[in-house]
Amino acid sequence: MATIVEHEGTGKRYVLVGTGFGAFKASRPSFFGGNLFSHEDEGQIPIAAVCDKKGIIRWFLTDELKVIAIDGESVESIFGLNSFSD
Repeated sequence: MATIVEHEGTGKRYVLVGTGFGAFKASRPSFFGGNLFSHEDEGQIPIAAVCDKKGIIRWFLTDELKVIAIDGESVESIFGLNSFSD
């Protein structure tokens, strides 16, 4: 079966294809120090690949997605909850 997720911004539902973790690091020379004292920028990007009903793959930040169902069973029933609570 599949994991169904909902994009919180649009409310559209997708099938979760997989997750990933992108990392980046960039540097540029500084005005006074050149490459010796360069400006560095780095970070991580948690992302997920999803597909729509046409099979088109899209990428979203994982913070924008919410799991709705796993293998046809709702998340609430898996955890034995009547409603979501934080």
